[in-house]
Amino acid sequence: MNPAPRAFRRRFFWHNVQAAGMAGVSLAAAVLLWNLAYFFFVLILLGLTTAALGDVGMPRWIPASALALAIALLAWGLLDAWARRFEPVTDRHIIGWHLFGDFVLLPVRVTLAVWGNLSAMRWLNREEIERAWALLHEIRDRGKAQVSALSLVEPDANRLFRLLTALQLTQLIDLHKGEQDWFYTVRGDQAESLQRMLAGDPPI
Repeated sequence: MNPAPRAFRRRFFWHNVQAAGMAGVSLAAAVLLWNLAYFFFVLILLGLTTAALGDVGMPRWIPASALALAIALLAWGLLDAWARRFEPVTDRHIIGWHLFGDFVLLPVRVTLAVWGNLSAMRWLNREEIERAWALLHEIRDRGKAQVSALSLVEPDANRLFRLLTALQLTQLIDLHKGEQDWFYTVRGDQAESLQRMLAGDPPI
């Protein structure tokens, strides 16, 4: 088999660049959302305190209560993310009471998105790039490549999972559930791009 073409190696590089960029955007958005949440929380409590007691300045308990609320929201968001980790996207109605939780947890979810984007980065060495290229060839040749068949190309189960995940994250392959086993296919919108890679012509 020919070595992995430059276009294939660049695919992983640009994927990591995009993941790092999205992590940066998520971090900036998280900082903004937490500051906005703190601002409105303090504004509301300070307004209520001023209305009840007059102008007494900033009571010490307001920042402390804001911190306690932030910790509670973070704990709620972490539990919610753990409980939903295997849930597919639902088709529930757009308008409903579920939006309250989505709105309240928005700062937490954007904060967790920073780690989610960073964890999507994949750093493969030269050997792993070649192994990933061989797996992509095998999936393309089989049309529907079962996980058990791909273990013949890469017998190390941990590395096989790592390489297949990398190919998924770079949007080259899709995972499907069959009647008896899971199988991989080349993404339909990537068939032409892969053909250019095989021909040595970098994708446009």
